[in-house]
Amino acid sequence: MFKFLKAALYPISLIYAVLLKADRKFTTAKKLPKPVISVGNITCGGTGKTPIVIELLEFLVANKFKSTVLTRGYLRKSKIPMLLKNGALDVCAIASGDEPLLIARSVPNTIVIVGVDRYNNALMFGSETNTDVYVLDDGFQHWKIKRDLDIVCVNAANPFGNGMLIPSGILREKPKSLKRADVIVVTNCDMVSKDNLNKLEKKLFELSGKEAVLTFYGDFKYKKIDLKTDFNVELLKKSKVYSLSAIGFAQGFKNSIEKSGITLKDSIILRDHSRYDNYELNKLISQKEADSYFVVTAKDAVKLQNVDAKTKERISVLMVKPQFIKGKEKWEQAILKCLQSF
Repeated sequence: MFKFLKAALYPISLIYAVLLKADRKFTTAKKLPKPVISVGNITCGGTGKTPIVIELLEFLVANKFKSTVLTRGYLRKSKIPMLLKNGALDVCAIASGDEPLLIARSVPNTIVIVGVDRYNNALMFGSETNTDVYVLDDGFQHWKIKRDLDIVCVNAANPFGNGMLIPSGILREKPKSLKRADVIVVTNCDMVSKDNLNKLEKKLFELSGKEAVLTFYGDFKYKKIDLKTDFNVELLKKSKVYSLSAIGFAQGFKNSIEKSGITLKDSIILRDHSRYDNYELNKLISQKEADSYFVVTAKDAVKLQNVDAKTKERISVLMVKPQFIKGKEKWEQAILKCLQSF
């Protein structure tokens, strides 16, 4: 069945490849008045890009750079450009999109501009942001803005899928496009064997001519829905626990929960970026034991701010941070070099 579906979708993949090539050929990249650092990937989600964006922003804040994120706001309802600042505490995920809101709340010292036309949005809000650097979220295939540093994330556990372009596979571009990348960050390195990780490193070097930065997700913290208050981890360790996620790589989330010492009874996996309101959440939870608990991702948590108090008590949010195995210095030097050239 899967092989038949892949064959049926292959002509669409060919059309996609032609359109992608034409889009790049006939789009002129425009330069913004401040340096632009892009964080993107060559696959459809699942690379852990958002934690890498947050890590980058925290590094910029620590080094006294004022940053502004330019992001599309995938699947948000509003089409009007939005400015998120000071933690965006009065904004809902339906209006802004889940990832922009998570970024704004994770790094309150940064400003997030949400909207499709990222170049004109940057100019429109320029006087309000007074930024030192723009971070272009999901920007590797966004040809309209000239980048000064391209960071590309690759998931070690599923780097290229079946090697085919969407919709036959998960690739937005062929792996050879990594030659355009300035820094390649490999995520989920702890989910593959050392031998397979070495093979992937060699492959990425062949494709790009650059040594990859290797990371995994750690520094686990369990929080309540407000993302600030600690959740009782010991309670989770002795209870029936389910994971609930609507992200691109649910297996990585499950792996992080189990690495942190919690045994999962089962996982509830929804489509990436799925919206679910209080009613839908209660329906999911009511199907499980009354004494069970649920662990969600930080990206999902921003969609659940308005759930009732009783439900909130059963939900824990797993917060993770990228941990560097190799190349942290290379990552930091590339960022600082980009900024110092201005």
